[in-house]
Amino acid sequence: MSEYPIGATARILHYTHNDAFTERLREFGLIPGTLIRLLRKAPFKGPIEIQYRHSRIVLRPEEIRHMQLERVG
Repeated sequence: MSEYPIGATARILHYTHNDAFTERLREFGLIPGTLIRLLRKAPFKGPIEIQYRHSRIVLRPEEIRHMQLERVG
């Protein structure tokens, strides 16, 4: 998602890893089928802020790489 422009929307297809961190993301509601929108990117490959439903969360790029995404907008 770090290569997407600000405002881009993507759908979570699945997770590439199944560990405690991805389980925690599922508990937050980031399950397959969820639409997420890129709000902000920190410089130098820093954290990325995303919005989903009525929530916002900041993730590191290496954490987002655990998600298989499909760009939809």
